[in-house]
Amino acid sequence: MSPWSYLGLPRLLNIASKFNLEIEEKPIDLVGKVFPSTGGVAVPQRHISRQNYRLLELKRWGEFLKININIKPKFFPVKDPHTPALFCIASISLGKKIDFGFKLLENLWSLEKDISELEILKTISNNLQLDFNKLKELASSDKIKKIYEDNSSQAIHDEIFGVPMYIFKGEKFWGQDRLELLEYKIKNS
Repeated sequence: MSPWSYLGLPRLLNIASKFNLEIEEKPIDLVGKVFPSTGGVAVPQRHISRQNYRLLELKRWGEFLKININIKPKFFPVKDPHTPALFCIASISLGKKIDFGFKLLENLWSLEKDISELEILKTISNNLQLDFNKLKELASSDKIKKIYEDNSSQAIHDEIFGVPMYIFKGEKFWGQDRLELLEYKIKNS
């Protein structure tokens, strides 16, 4: 549910389109699993100087990229980050890649919505022409929960410590401000 993922996704999609690349989206349990295993700290637990600078950077990047972003959304941190992540994985498994994840980010960071609420998830599903009941059933299945767990374990194993993390041919690029370096790598591969 990173604002940096939200800010970076339009440019990532542009890069993928430009080079005819497929994006493999892997939602992970960042705060509950990855941060504790890699030394990360959730935003509310960071020193106030880090929190304040993060807000300044979000404002700058939003203005620079001309992307509407609420730097202090009402529903962040998300009270239940797992439900939207499971719905996102379910959407991916139904072939609706990227779109559901982007709509989650947009609803959180721009539209001031609580993405852990089923009504919001239903609206997103309907807007993407996904059967909400089928998606909800799939999101609560052991299969999708295992994918979420496996994604998180794999992230820790692969030394993923934050999001967005873009990986191209095994090389990691952390943060939306590394997209130019990712594009450079792709061009020169």
